[in-house]
Amino acid sequence: MSLLFAYITVLFLIIGSAVGQSSYDCSEVANNFIPCVTYLVELESRPANRCCSGLQVLNQMAKINDKGPRNICQCIEDLAYTMNAPYVASRIQSLSRECHIHFSFPISIAMDCHR
Repeated sequence: MSLLFAYITVLFLIIGSAVGQSSYDCSEVANNFIPCVTYLVELESRPANRCCSGLQVLNQMAKINDKGPRNICQCIEDLAYTMNAPYVASRIQSLSRECHIHFSFPISIAMDCHR
C-alpha cells in the first residue's frame, strides 16, 4: 500500500510540474486526493480518514476563486488518466456520503470539468 502511494506521488509530481500551469499546483491536489484512489478503484471497502480530510482541503481550495473547481477537477482527471485508474462510478457517488461532505468541485466517472 505504501509502495503504491509512493509510486503515485512521484508520478503525479512529475505530471504536476507539467500540468501545473493553472492557478493550482496539481501536486497539492494529488496529495489530498491520492488517499481516495484505493477506495475509488475498489481496493478498500471504505475511504481512509486521510481521504476524507483531503477532500475537505480540496473543498476549501475550490472556494478560493472561480476557476478553483475546474482546476481541481482537471488535476484529478489528469491523475486518473496517468495512473490508468478506472474509478468505479458507484464509489465516486458514495464518496460524498462516506466522507459526509458535499463537493465544491465536479467529480464523476466522465470527469466533466466544465460543468
